[in-house]
Amino acid sequence: MAMQGDSFGPFPTDGNSRTPVLLRVESALDYPNALARVAQYILENPKRAVRQTLGELSAASQSGQATIFRLCRELGFKGFTDFKLALAAEIGQRETEPDRGVSLTVNSFDEIVSLIHRSVLNTRQLAKPEEISYTARQLLNARHVNIYGSGDSGLAGEVLFHRLRRVGVPVRVFANVGYAHEVAEAMTGEDAAIAVSQSGASPDTVEFLRRARHIGAFSLAITCHPKSSLAKVSDVVLQMARMPQPGLSEQMIGMPRIVFIAEALAIAIGDHAKSSESISSAK
Repeated sequence: MAMQGDSFGPFPTDGNSRTPVLLRVESALDYPNALARVAQYILENPKRAVRQTLGELSAASQSGQATIFRLCRELGFKGFTDFKLALAAEIGQRETEPDRGVSLTVNSFDEIVSLIHRSVLNTRQLAKPEEISYTARQLLNARHVNIYGSGDSGLAGEVLFHRLRRVGVPVRVFANVGYAHEVAEAMTGEDAAIAVSQSGASPDTVEFLRRARHIGAFSLAITCHPKSSLAKVSDVVLQMARMPQPGLSEQMIGMPRIVFIAEALAIAIGDHAKSSESISSAK
């Protein structure tokens, strides 16, 4: 255990590190729990975090103000204000120069293909066949399957919804957090809930799955971080590979990872359905 004053990060505390802010924040996911929880929230909600006061960020990330200040120091900033200014500048630069450094050449196309290939291949390597099979059986037997993801993760939820519906799963997807939480409260042990969050730190998504699991519904977390807050309130975690740069996770280039998971579940559900039909026919 680190003693007070120990530093976990490799970043100089004079604020002069050239490492992108969000990349520094992602490195903090391997810090102790309290620091990692703040980092997860910021990665999930960078634009919101920039606008929040220290107190508001503390409440939203469910972490103490001293923890947030320490994280800023660990990441190489003088304090919370210094960190917010740097993060705001990075976000602003990305928004005003969305195609910075990318040209429509064969090499740039090849790089996109390489990134997509690696993200799907790495996700495949993280997938455990027995967990896919078990999850598929739970979804197939569920009375209702309810999906929720906030922000960009909501798009991933839509992908899951359309694929599962095509294989006969009684599935619903929610974009409104209020509706999602109401549905979670109304679930029973015969239902299933799927929560999608790349960081696993979105408070609304964590609360959705926590409510579902508390009632007894099968609870599936799909995230890049198997030790996240979301993972802790789930029955099964299906892990997506992290993208090499945090900003890429917010773009469509990261979507093939959830397409792979959706297809893997669909195949396993089809296999279970055929097996059940064969058993029924033999009786």
